[in-house]
Amino acid sequence: MIFLFFFSEKESIYFKTGMFLFGSFILLLHWEIVRRLSRPMQQIMDTILPYQVGKETCLPRIVLDRAWQTSEFGKLALMLNSLTSKIQKQIEALMRQSKETEGILESLNEGVIAFDATAKITFINQVACDLFFMSRDDLIGKSLNQISSCPEDFLKKCHEMVLQALQTSERIVQAWVMKEGGHIHFDLISAPLIHKSGAILVVQDKTSDYKILEVGKNFIANASHELRTPITVLRGYAEMIQAAYKLSPQILNDISKKMVRTCDRLDKLIKGLLTLADIENFREDRFRPCDLIVLLDNCRHVLLSVHPKAHVMIASKMEHVFVSVDSDLLDLAIVNLLENAVKYSVDPAQIEVSIQKVNSLIQVRIQDRGIGIPPVDIPHIFERFYTVDKGRSRKSGGVGLGLSIVKTIIEKHKGTIEVESNGKGSAFTVSLPV
Repeated sequence: MIFLFFFSEKESIYFKTGMFLFGSFILLLHWEIVRRLSRPMQQIMDTILPYQVGKETCLPRIVLDRAWQTSEFGKLALMLNSLTSKIQKQIEALMRQSKETEGILESLNEGVIAFDATAKITFINQVACDLFFMSRDDLIGKSLNQISSCPEDFLKKCHEMVLQALQTSERIVQAWVMKEGGHIHFDLISAPLIHKSGAILVVQDKTSDYKILEVGKNFIANASHELRTPITVLRGYAEMIQAAYKLSPQILNDISKKMVRTCDRLDKLIKGLLTLADIENFREDRFRPCDLIVLLDNCRHVLLSVHPKAHVMIASKMEHVFVSVDSDLLDLAIVNLLENAVKYSVDPAQIEVSIQKVNSLIQVRIQDRGIGIPPVDIPHIFERFYTVDKGRSRKSGGVGLGLSIVKTIIEKHKGTIEVESNGKGSAFTVSLPV
């Protein structure tokens, strides 16, 4: 059944107007419904957007209007907030772990450098920065073949080891000697990171180990030589006595004196070696406060008991000077310097001892008016078994360990010793921290 409606022209206008208004109402209603439904989603997006574009460093918490807190959107917001909290805790834990790892790497004595898969530097500790004479900011993001602050062959070797570790996934260890600026010995270690995501290079400075080894070899060689000489002398005199049937009392007396003198020198040598060994095992818990003025006065009396003709004058503007030292060892060092001054002076020896404070150091200067030290010998006088005048040393029973013992004692006290000589005497200056 079909119904046909016929409207007049005026009624047709009313109908069309009504339909337009009804359609507009439907559109407005639809828009309002969509707007109300999309509002919580827009709030969620507006909250997360600052973190996404990098304006915020932490994931923000989503807070919806009260009307939506109990709805499904509210449940979604709570779920996202819970996930945000967990993610933030994981990020903070990773940051703490990263800082701890970086702190550990910074505390190492070795240079540590991390690389990405393209051999670009992603991390470098301060020791490695000092090795390359560049700042961390100038090194991050570069490969070793882009650096020119170190010898080219050294950088080339390091770069090759990094590339080899990235390509073969094997740990590589090589020794390297840098000859520029003196012989510096390095151990270079490269290894790949997990999942081939990069590599790490460790540079260990082994120069001090090589120096200790070299000093040990020289010490053994020199000690063997110095011990062999008096033993050979004693053996020669003993064979002379054994081979001769009759020797005059004068010859026997002369031989016996030489043997006693040789034994004394041998005894001094052994005692010196034992003293050096004891000082090398020195511990700082033996330090005690000590008045340096009193210690110097005691050393003067010890010297005068052996060399009564010597003149020793102590000059100081301070009545008391307290330092933390091992008084027995420092006493030994000062007495050795005083005896050395007497040994190389013409009787009666004239020795001046002065003490003063310079900034945070106490300086003790021991000056004599003796024969002085040739300039060529000054760089070597603190070496073990080194003697400037071998004839004078043997005559006085010296074995070339006195000044070496002095320097070792002073260095164990974190001090320094310097020498000056102009041909009219020598001056030794000992500097100790207050």
